[in-house]
Amino acid sequence: MMWYPIEKRLKTRVLKWLAGHPLGSRRTPPGAVDPDRIGRILIIRQHDQFGDFLLTTPAIHALRARFPAAHLTLVVRAYLYPVARNNPDVDEVLLFHESGFRWRPRDIRSFVDLMRDSVDLAIVFNTVSHSLSSDLIAWLSGAPVVLGPETPTFDHLDHNPFYTINVPVRPEPRHQIQRNLDVVRHLGADTDDLSYRYAMTAEERAAGRSVIDGLARDPGRPGGPEPEGPGSGGPVVAVHFGTGDAKKRYPVEQLARVCDALAARRSVRILVIPAPGEEALLRALREAASTPLHGAPPLSLREVAGVIGAADLLVCNDTGVLHLAAAVETPTLSFHATSDPAYWKPPGRRHRAFYAASQRIEEIPPDRVCREITAILDDSGSGETGDIVRV
Repeated sequence: MMWYPIEKRLKTRVLKWLAGHPLGSRRTPPGAVDPDRIGRILIIRQHDQFGDFLLTTPAIHALRARFPAAHLTLVVRAYLYPVARNNPDVDEVLLFHESGFRWRPRDIRSFVDLMRDSVDLAIVFNTVSHSLSSDLIAWLSGAPVVLGPETPTFDHLDHNPFYTINVPVRPEPRHQIQRNLDVVRHLGADTDDLSYRYAMTAEERAAGRSVIDGLARDPGRPGGPEPEGPGSGGPVVAVHFGTGDAKKRYPVEQLARVCDALAARRSVRILVIPAPGEEALLRALREAASTPLHGAPPLSLREVAGVIGAADLLVCNDTGVLHLAAAVETPTLSFHATSDPAYWKPPGRRHRAFYAASQRIEEIPPDRVCREITAILDDSGSGETGDIVRV
């Protein structure tokens, strides 16, 4: 803890020096980016929130359309790699490890090759929070044009000295997809397709379907007989907690009431997909609910995507899995309290959200949640007005 303020002061002094040095004063003149001369593009999105990364994929898709012949390299951390892998709009994905102990010879070779090959354009998507390592990677690539948002930036500086183009950030609230697109619009890249870009293999889809098909068995007895009565053969609703922050997590007791009502009214089968460390939440939900609840086996992130892709609906909190469901085209219903879903949830009426404007997520009533879920499963469009219910 004592090292942090020292480190911050040291960084501030170095950055102030760089901002006043010619190396930190480079600027790309307006109109100087010639699309015909852009052969290699480096895209950097490192932050470990994979929902934020998926919100960036429409902008990456716009870049691909703007520079169809360019070689696009995407740099991410290891946590994001499963989501970034197989992205149809990039040619290669490189891993950047924050810890030097995690670098493998293959990772080192990839970065050495990157620095050897000339990069014509580097783009840093620092739209949510700031990453100094992302700026350094872009700067060290030697790209003559380094582009990133004007804010957020460093303390005590009015511009980012690592960028040759500081893209102005519009002051009014905007959806995060639009914020990311604003960065590349400076290059003439744009798209009306706001869907996320995520590629699942046939094997991953089949594995997800097999988990759903296995729900015919009794939740408490693997391989046992198929249960009779409510919940034995209706639509599958996947449930995911996905947050350790109680302010952002819909209360287990209220979620149990939703599960019971759905099983009684619609014969819905409930599949809970706990994240690592959420076993206690699963047990609490099972104890609070009177309907049988299925629990998914331990799954990797891409396996979770396969299971959600085979479900009829995902009910979740404001977490990255919400965006993963949208990426595999599964409808969602999400609970929000600390951030307005108008700027964060996946776009479109297939993805409905409850927003507790008081930031008290427990004020979202279970009966209204059931009505919205029923409307989604019926595909009736007869739920609350719009795709956001504000309470």
